[in-house]
Amino acid sequence: MATVKDREKKGHVEIRMVNPKRTGTITVRDYTDIDTGELREFKDAHGNPRVKKYTRALTVLNLNVENDRLEFEHIKDHPIYVRGAKPILKVVDVVEEAELRTNEREESIDAMIEARKLRGEALVNFARVIGIQTLNVLETIIKDKLYEKAESSPKEFLAAFNDPNRVFKEILHKGKMRNIFTHKNNVWKYREQLMGANIDEAILWLQDNEDLMPSIRKEISSVKI
Repeated sequence: MATVKDREKKGHVEIRMVNPKRTGTITVRDYTDIDTGELREFKDAHGNPRVKKYTRALTVLNLNVENDRLEFEHIKDHPIYVRGAKPILKVVDVVEEAELRTNEREESIDAMIEARKLRGEALVNFARVIGIQTLNVLETIIKDKLYEKAESSPKEFLAAFNDPNRVFKEILHKGKMRNIFTHKNNVWKYREQLMGANIDEAILWLQDNEDLMPSIRKEISSVKI
């Protein structure tokens, strides 16, 4: 006997017409599996042959009901209606979809919280790393752009924020803006010293030349913009 937890886990799926206004009746019966070449028979819970006609834009299946579960297992792999070049049905796991939306919203909230904490120098330094222009831009504008990034691309925002090499990236971008580093054709240089052909190599150069970091930081700080 299924537990309450099992029933909740099974949940519901929705069979949605991709373009309801242009779709008439869709009839589902046996088909040939495009992966195995075997006949997929459409049967009910008692093993009887079955045919299903979809006439509505949305059909909800309860996976705790055996006939609904069998219908879901059959329709989700349909070679034309679902997996064809121009599918006319979309099978959506409602629980999975809700979990995905929840995760996206929580990521967005987490990103917005981190963005809210950033002010002053920390705000400007991080903004450069994620591609926000900061030169001669008011902090209020930079903060607004940062919020936009956190809201629209939270995964990317959080990856950059939690990057263990973030401090080196901030130094590189700040130093580039103040002409301590040059970045041309993807090549990074410190004065005339080659650092690397990309930012990852430039970071390794900084890590390998840790003894130079105090003087580099001093150089960067001494340049007034």
